[in-house]
Amino acid sequence: MTTQPATLARAARHSWQRASRIGAYSATLLLAVQCFGVVFNALHSWKKFGFPGGGDFLTFWAAARITDAGAPLEAYSWPAIKHIAAQFSPDIPMPGPWFYPPNFLLIARPLAWMPGGVAYGLFAALSSALFVWLMRRALPARHMLVWILAFPGLWLNAAQGQNAAITASLVLAALLSMPARPVLAGVFIGLLSIKPHLAILFPIALACAGMWRTFLAAAVTALLFTGVSVAVFGIGIVPVFLHGLSDANGYIAAGVLPWDQTASLFATLRMAHVAAGPAYVAQACQAALAVCAVAWVWRNSTQLEVRATALVAATFMISPYIYNYDAVWLGVPVALITARALRDGWLRGERVILVVAWMYPQMADLMSIHFGIGPGPLVFASLIFLAVRRARLESADAGTIAADPAIGQAG
Repeated sequence: MTTQPATLARAARHSWQRASRIGAYSATLLLAVQCFGVVFNALHSWKKFGFPGGGDFLTFWAAARITDAGAPLEAYSWPAIKHIAAQFSPDIPMPGPWFYPPNFLLIARPLAWMPGGVAYGLFAALSSALFVWLMRRALPARHMLVWILAFPGLWLNAAQGQNAAITASLVLAALLSMPARPVLAGVFIGLLSIKPHLAILFPIALACAGMWRTFLAAAVTALLFTGVSVAVFGIGIVPVFLHGLSDANGYIAAGVLPWDQTASLFATLRMAHVAAGPAYVAQACQAALAVCAVAWVWRNSTQLEVRATALVAATFMISPYIYNYDAVWLGVPVALITARALRDGWLRGERVILVVAWMYPQMADLMSIHFGIGPGPLVFASLIFLAVRRARLESADAGTIAADPAIGQAG
């Protein structure tokens, strides 16, 4: 009789170890496939065009070269960006326009001091390494490292030479700093002004949580950062940037900027041949629900993991101008919720939602190409559901303890 529990325990331990090994093998295989794909495409692009891929980074580098030559306003000229790119090869795939605020132009300017290929390699490697390091802080379990390295969003972002690993690192650093260093958290949030539409929900979240020190630090940082950038480039860059935002809205509405690479509900509906007007209305309704969800969760939950999940998912539901490479952000709630669940246990369906969110960058292009529709809105809504459910359970537990203090003392 005494040997049966020990036998069952050994069987459970062996089963967990076997599942862990299978998971590690799967993640290693996925990592190897993605690494091979990025390297192969980089070598092919280098041989053909003299530039190792990273089409979006080519925009960054071209804007930096134009700025370093003393014409920062010309960085917002798409023909000028194309002219710089054509210097590599007349057949190189033309980069997109520069829509970023002067803040990002300021920190991108040093890229012009290096050859394009070297700048791309350093930019992709260093920004990815920073995100991996922060993810390890959020999810320190040793067996999770290979999963972090195999995160498809990281590789999609690196392949395109985008800045999503930087913005995701800023939001993760802010969230991890909030409990002990609220002012530092605000500084990280303020630095998100390099891509302001991704920071749009932070003021609402911080106000609902009563985190006023972080709120003020974020506002001051953003204002100072913007002020320095405008001082460096001149006040004339402000109307040029705002005009670029208008152009970006027109390009996304007309499909000049490809819908199949976009994560928003607006783009999904446009791919399904819905007219622009109704698609904008649907996007606005989704954005309103997302704002309400963030406000409620940050007001009613104190758990970092739950707040982060609501904030990240809702951020992807606000703007029609949100791309699949920005899904590096999805690694933040996946890591935080996983770390929490490994300590306290999973809720029903959570693992499925998080696996789908983790794989989203890999699935999105395939579904857009083969089915003409993006899964983004459904993935983000599922994460909102996950956050709201955890917040409700937290509120219910708090209510139970308040009704019977003996329960809290026993815990």
